[in-house]
Order: sequence, then structure tokens, then C-alpha cells
Amino acid sequence: MSVCPLAFHVRRAARGACLAACLLAGAAGAEAATSWRTLKPSATPGEICIAVQGQQHTYHRLDREAPAVVSLRGPRRLKIVTRYVFGSDDPDERRYVLRVVMDGREVLRKSLRGRTLDGIHPCGRDTEVSALRRSTIDVPTGRHDIQVFAETEGSGRVASRFYRESRQQKTRDVAFAPEGYAAVRHLQFASGTQSTYYWFHADKSLRFAVTGPTTLKLYTRLDFDHTMNGSQAYALELLRDGESQNVFHYHTEKLSAAAYVESPDILPGSRKLLRIPVPRGSHRFEIRCVRPEACGIAAQIRIPESDVKPR
Repeated sequence: MSVCPLAFHVRRAARGACLAACLLAGAAGAEAATSWRTLKPSATPGEICIAVQGQQHTYHRLDREAPAVVSLRGPRRLKIVTRYVFGSDDPDERRYVLRVVMDGREVLRKSLRGRTLDGIHPCGRDTEVSALRRSTIDVPTGRHDIQVFAETEGSGRVASRFYRESRQQKTRDVAFAPEGYAAVRHLQFASGTQSTYYWFHADKSLRFAVTGPTTLKLYTRLDFDHTMNGSQAYALELLRDGESQNVFHYHTEKLSAAAYVESPDILPGSRKLLRIPVPRGSHRFEIRCVRPEACGIAAQIRIPESDVKPR
């Protein structure tokens, strides 16, 4: 976990002020990210072992009369993944119908086709298995009993796995103050809102130290004056611990609805994002503008909030 980089280089009494500087722009709003977690049925007609590229996986069999049963509390989504396991006399493609009943009411009847797929077989058998087919059910508020059936037209079986939606809170990110830069600029938009940037140029690079593992977001804007064309290219070199990591090339458009408070004759370019992975340990970074020759760049750095908190 990382902490404010300046705190390693100043007296202990100044560390609180350093951390405050790192957080000067405040946290961005957290957003909900969706992930899926395996859901084990409370009852099934049986299990089917399927080998995918040599790895064995347990699936739950679906039948016409005997359902797989899951209980789930909403609101959230249920994802049902199915494969057709071909019988010995089945052709290379078979149709099957997935049927879902929630609280005694049918909520899904879906016709699917399974085609044979190389590298996938029932464990210990030479018959074929189809590619995955995915179906999603919206589960309303409260706890619900869900029954899942499959109707086949051949001698094969339908194998299934179940996943419940899990909403997780995205990590907040906060502004991170660099150690080296040429000047501070405040970008003001037509709406009146302002945003703080750190300006650097070809002769004065952007420099900062950080402890990983973490991932930084570096936002940059190329300077335009009023006489420049509406679009320009620029390139930035990333150095870590004195060694060049890569050169990144961007193409940006001039924005006329915003200007820098300190330099009203300069117009910003559209914002470009560079994600910087930081390996474990303490590292020093430098961002150099290598194109155009007389470039000016306004930059913001953001870091996950959890990575600036002390252990």
C-alpha cells in the first residue's frame, strides 16, 4: 500500500501537511462495478464433469422435468451459463430450450443452438460439448426460488453453471501532488468550475515519487495558443527510476470553452489518459515532453484513495 510520496522526504511534523497536499482535489465519486460470483444450486438432477483444455469443471445437469433449483435475494441479476453435451448419435449442431420458472411463474423460455467445439469433452469420454451460451435473469427485490429446466431434441444433455451478480464499490481515486513541475495552473471552464493542473515543458519535466503496488492515472493536456491549428500531436516519455519505460503518442483537439486563469492566452487541448502501473516498492517517476520541441503540458495525477492511507 502506498502513502503520500513527499512524506518520505520531509520532517515528521510536516507529514500531515504533505498528505493534505496529495488529497487537494478531493475524492472522485465512487461508482458501482459489477462482478459475478458462483452460485451453487440447492438441488439438481445431477452433475456433469466437463474438461476444457485439460481443466476439469463441474456443471449441473438440466432436465425437462427435474429442475436445478437456486434461491436468490434481489434486486440483482442471475446469469445462467449452459453447454450442450452431445449424445453419441447427435449431429454437429443441436437445439435446446432453456426454461426458467421464478416463484411458480415462467420468466424465460429461450431457444439455443449448440455446435461442437474442439478441445472440450465430458471427462473421460470422447463425445463433444458445445460452446457456452449465456442467459441473464433480472431478480426483483426479496428472496425468490428459481427453477431451471432444459428441453432437448436429441439424446444429449444440457450442462449449466450459475452466477449471481455482486455489486462492488469502485476504489475512489484522489489527486496526487508531484514533487517537480514548472508551475501550477487552474483550468476554468465556461460553467465556472476550476480544476488544478501541474504544468511542465520540454526543459522542466514532471517528477514524482510513489510506493507501489498501485496504478496511477496521468491526465495531460497540450498547450495551444490562439494561432495554432485545431489539432496537434504530442509525445510523452515515461521514465521509472531513471530508465525509460516507453514513449506515448497522442493526438489532441483544441478546446475553446476553457482557459487557464494564470495564462488566458493559452488554450488547453482535450484531456488524454495514461495509466502508470507502479510495482512493489518505492519508485521515482519522470514524465518528459519529447514532441513538439517547444511543448507545454498541463498534468493531473490521480491515485486510488486506499493507496495513500498508512498501513
